[in-house]
Amino acid sequence: MVGLCEAILIVYRNHGLRANRQKSRLMWLIDEWGMGEFRSQVEKQMGHTLQPAAAKDEIIWDKRDHIGVYPQKQLGLNYVGLNVPVGRLFATDMFDIARLAEVYGSGEIRLTVEQNILIPNVPDSRLAALLEEAIVQRFSPTPENLSRALVSCTGAQFCNFALIETKQRAVALIREIEAEIECPRPVRIHWTGCPNSCGQPQVADIGLMGTKVRKDGRTVEGVDLYMGGKVGKDAHLGTCVKKGIPCEDLKPALLDI
Repeated sequence: MVGLCEAILIVYRNHGLRANRQKSRLMWLIDEWGMGEFRSQVEKQMGHTLQPAAAKDEIIWDKRDHIGVYPQKQLGLNYVGLNVPVGRLFATDMFDIARLAEVYGSGEIRLTVEQNILIPNVPDSRLAALLEEAIVQRFSPTPENLSRALVSCTGAQFCNFALIETKQRAVALIREIEAEIECPRPVRIHWTGCPNSCGQPQVADIGLMGTKVRKDGRTVEGVDLYMGGKVGKDAHLGTCVKKGIPCEDLKPALLDI
């Protein structure tokens, strides 16, 4: 795996569109070459062909989730997955989580691709006390289904590429929706502030890509709406079903889906 990652980085370093800041992303190189040529170049760099992934190795979303309390293979140990809404942590939160890992686990913290946190190696005898901690009430191992699967890029607050603010808006909007409806299962809603797609809206159930739109003669923050993306087994990209929705009109648009 390390060798494969190194080969991908070298291919991008040598051939990526790095002179154009707007297209200095791996996705633009793949867009120009196509997957076949990109794979060929990676294999050439590695010195051997790559075997296709076996069906049994394809990861379904449930296996990417990790939120909750689960027994480990090691007898008497558990890992606790904490939901961190849109992955936003402050310094005091990190100190608190580090303390949890030291006091209740082995001092180890793991991060998930869904922007959440795992504390592994928690003995059965310490589990109940960990779950009573105040920060565990904030970053719950049993969140609502919409919050559970919410992902967002950094957004305009800290990224100069972003066209809209994402993280605060995503959390506020999802809490409003959860107060009005009950969702029986997780729905993966991904926000990204610009077409560079750090929030990966094209692989979400519902993807929201930031843009600027005109409303009542003024320019406001808005999104393009993607639907139907999937990761893991039978992965495919979603489709843009509606462009230019003002963010202030997004709530009714989502409730109508």
